Amino acid sequence: MIIISAFADKDYYNNFYKGVKIEDDDLNALLERASDIVRQNSIYTLDDIGKLPSFMQENLKKAVCAQVEFMEMNGGIEAFASGNVSSGTGFSIGKFSMSGVNSSGSSGGISGKISERNSPNMLAYLEAIGFLYRGVGVK
Repeated sequence: MIIISAFADKDYYNNFYKGVKIEDDDLNALLERASDIVRQNSIYTLDDIGKLPSFMQENLKKAVCAQVEFMEMNGGIEAFASGNVSSGTGFSIGKFSMSGVNSSGSSGGISGKISERNSPNMLAYLEAIGFLYRGVGVK
């Protein structure tokens, strides 16, 4: 069994990223879950980040921390595990307005919209280092 660890640790989150305060037990679980979400968004191209240039390693750690902070501010690990995440999405055009309603007609929840569980900051960090690229590589 291969165990893949989190890309960032408590020390990095608390002392370098300086995110919202989270209890240590919850922080460990969030770091693991956030690292998994980063791996998913990078289409599992990340294994040993120690082989990457330092600026890429730094952005990956920041991406994980941004995701941790996003998860904590949106209900914590329990909300993400149960799927009860409120996306807060919505828009208005003239008199028409729509807010966070999913395909089943209820508001909130992860149901089908992957963006509802992804931190915009996490995606920005990954995009800056090319880990969101979905095109075909050229050799």
